[in-house]
Amino acid sequence: MNVSGGLPLPVGPESRILVRANNWIGDVVLSTPALHALRVAFPGTELSVLAKPWVIPVLRHNPDIDRILIYDARGRHKGIRGVHRLALDLKKERFDCAILLQRAFEAAWISFLARIPVRIGYRTDGRSLLLTHSIQASREEFLVPRVEHNLSMLDAFGVPPADTKVVLNVGQGDLARARERLATLGVGREDVLFGLSPGATFGSAKRWLPERFASLSDRLAGAHRARGIVFGGPAERELGESVSRLASSSEWVNLAGLTQLEEAIALIGSCGLFITNDSGLMHVAAALDVPLVAVFGPTDPRTTSPWSRRHVVVRKEGVCCSPCLKRECDVDHRCMRSISVDDVLGAAEGLVERYGWESVRGRQKRLEDPSGQIVPVVTLGE
Repeated sequence: MNVSGGLPLPVGPESRILVRANNWIGDVVLSTPALHALRVAFPGTELSVLAKPWVIPVLRHNPDIDRILIYDARGRHKGIRGVHRLALDLKKERFDCAILLQRAFEAAWISFLARIPVRIGYRTDGRSLLLTHSIQASREEFLVPRVEHNLSMLDAFGVPPADTKVVLNVGQGDLARARERLATLGVGREDVLFGLSPGATFGSAKRWLPERFASLSDRLAGAHRARGIVFGGPAERELGESVSRLASSSEWVNLAGLTQLEEAIALIGSCGLFITNDSGLMHVAAALDVPLVAVFGPTDPRTTSPWSRRHVVVRKEGVCCSPCLKRECDVDHRCMRSISVDDVLGAAEGLVERYGWESVRGRQKRLEDPSGQIVPVVTLGE
């Protein structure tokens, strides 16, 4: 690892630090140990996070953050002019240091235009001249879990890891709405739930077959008298309906596209088991310590596996083209087609045998956050 920039970082006790968050839900979940390391290393600073709106719910109840700044890429900050407007908005905030967890050129360009004097990040995407403190990592050094990847960057500049646990707290209002939603579905507090996430925002190559999700849900519901919920975003509503049509059991419901992320997080936390593709919701379930089975095909589990102790990755070794990291498969999707219902069911049953089923009441009790902290969200330019 090649490091440029002086040590220690020129960050004083009253400095204002800006962290550029990633754009994917899972990556933001995995960045929370880095945020905690910064808070421990610089307890007196103001720590702000710049994030796009759809990932803000992941950060809204994080105790290590002072403010969340909205990167309004569909409004005020849209397009090239919008990026320059964002830089001017940030310049007015007078930040002393920018820490770029996102590795894209744009993140460095914006912090450079904002005239933030200390700019820290990986030397990727042709942005080395825009950074004051940077790291050149080899391909092998990138093939580590994202949590370790972020912490390694900070550690190189004198910010040691404080804890490797990911942080995802559930708001009390969101938990109350989840309880109301489950009640309207006829789910009792002593019932047990499992969640299914058959989608994947990155592309269809990451998706296990919907008919196999349907068969799996039937067998879980029949064997354990458990209720199932299908999760996903608005673009995955039709996929959820497809799974619904293929299943024969009536002991589950399709909520894909019908919940905001805040409510989905609370509902996932209410499940005693979660079965998912490699997706943002996989990382949500892991952060909430829900036992989960993660089905991997084209992506690399060395970098994006769930960061939790209660998970099993199901993946077929020996598939010559995996991991290809492609959004869409241009061959025969063998990495996913070779994974059977029995493969995933066996992993799920192993987790149930090891950890048991927690009722809705038990799971929700674990979600309660006594602090009730809500991080202020700031609209720039107002």
